[in-house]
Amino acid sequence: MHLSLTTSIAFSLTLASFITCLPRTSPVTAKRASSTPMVFAHYMLIMQPKNGDYTEDISLAKEAGIDAFAVNYGGWNVDWTQHEAQLENFYRTAEQLGFHLFLSIDTTSVKDTNMIIKLSNKYAGSSAQLKVDGSILLSSFQTDPPAWNWKTDVVDKINSPVLLLPGTLSDDAPALFSDNIPGAGPFTWIHPSATAEKEHSTDLALASQRDRTGKLWMAGIAPWFFTHLSPDKNWAQAQDDKIFVDRWSSLLTLKPNFIEIITWNDWSESSYIGPPADASLAGTTDAYWGSADHSAFRAMSKVFIKAFKAGQDDVVAVDAADEGVYMFYRRQPASAVGTSDPLPLPSDAGYLKDEIFVVTLLSAPAEVSLVSGDAPSVAWTAPAGLQKKSFPWSLGTQVLRARRGDRVVADKVGAAVVARLEKYDGNVVAL
Repeated sequence: MHLSLTTSIAFSLTLASFITCLPRTSPVTAKRASSTPMVFAHYMLIMQPKNGDYTEDISLAKEAGIDAFAVNYGGWNVDWTQHEAQLENFYRTAEQLGFHLFLSIDTTSVKDTNMIIKLSNKYAGSSAQLKVDGSILLSSFQTDPPAWNWKTDVVDKINSPVLLLPGTLSDDAPALFSDNIPGAGPFTWIHPSATAEKEHSTDLALASQRDRTGKLWMAGIAPWFFTHLSPDKNWAQAQDDKIFVDRWSSLLTLKPNFIEIITWNDWSESSYIGPPADASLAGTTDAYWGSADHSAFRAMSKVFIKAFKAGQDDVVAVDAADEGVYMFYRRQPASAVGTSDPLPLPSDAGYLKDEIFVVTLLSAPAEVSLVSGDAPSVAWTAPAGLQKKSFPWSLGTQVLRARRGDRVVADKVGAAVVARLEKYDGNVVAL
């Protein structure tokens, strides 16, 4: 969101050795400061659902085990009167459905602290307002610290106790947990241009500082990142397939107090786990890649969320009702410029592998097979629990199947991989 920022059968990772570059034991992997672990999803209010109806989004989030939406208030070209009405509708719907929301102030566009105070006071008494130990949760997205002082200009003027977790793009862990930073602790955004190894190193430092100071830490996690809108907003991400499943595994060991999935519905940056964009939705017509299915990321999240809330270091078991077999992949080679594309390759495209990634989350072993285009079928026995494998793709349709005896566990046919598209598409299909 908002950020301007090979090949043989590769690897089979059970969770015990899931991220070979990320150590599984560390003095910071077993401690969590006092708080109930919760998982949120960042919701772009400016990206409205069809007919302005939040019912489906809330129902799907509840089903996945998400505790609340962090409502991104602000954005580009905002009609503030309309935006406030949309927020009110969101709270009313959440009240009716027994769901929770909290404000995440977009400081790149919100410049009036009176607006933050007014909205915080208005919804503090709502049954949909998320509270932590009696305090309303307030967060933010910010590329730089705002012009105001969070404590004296905002928090002290709200008529309710406030738990402030301001957002940051910084990776300076000691500074983020210093007494000079306002709030109960940081909300740390994902760093798409950092490698997975660098991101993990940052997370280790953040967890260590959290344990040292006793402050809270809300960690961000994203299923993907890609945008191709303009010369200054044209980037992929350097973590490739490790950005989501591998990071979930890492965060299970590091145990942040809260996790915020980035995002539920930012189709323009390919970072959504909610339903894909509909062509009729305002603000998405230029983001042609935002219609790709990401339902697998939401389904996988349900299993990780259960493990996180249970305090597990690994996905030690998968309920039969939650098991699934998933694949995700891009629909074109990373280096293939569009046939009629005015933009060059996105930055960090060189980190993307032309592979298909298969994730199994099983209650018991199953026989899995993958057919990529006209390549021979590849088959294996996937174990109970979590496994992730990668394979070089072939052009054509992608078919993934899994069986356990006579029972079909998965039967999926994904969109074809092609040699070149009219315009570059660095988003993934995830089903």
